[in-house]
Amino acid sequence: MTRWGMVIDLDRCTGCAACEVACKSENNIATVSPDQADMGRTMAWMKVMAQVEGEFPNNTMRFLPRPCMHCDNPPCVRVCP
Repeated sequence: MTRWGMVIDLDRCTGCAACEVACKSENNIATVSPDQADMGRTMAWMKVMAQVEGEFPNNTMRFLPRPCMHCDNPPCVRVCP
């Protein structure tokens, strides 16, 4: 049986979160307001996490996409730079 994986070039990720929006749209996941999110009513299969390296003023920010890997034809791949 063929097994596929997805490779993400972290140097090209700009943190735009288009992959998150595409995933939510494709899978009909509701987007909730911040006050509802504080109550734990969020759901996400795709998440872009921000990682800060270094200390101010010599710091950099990297974005780490965390996909779910469950779609056959994932919408997050088509929108990723």
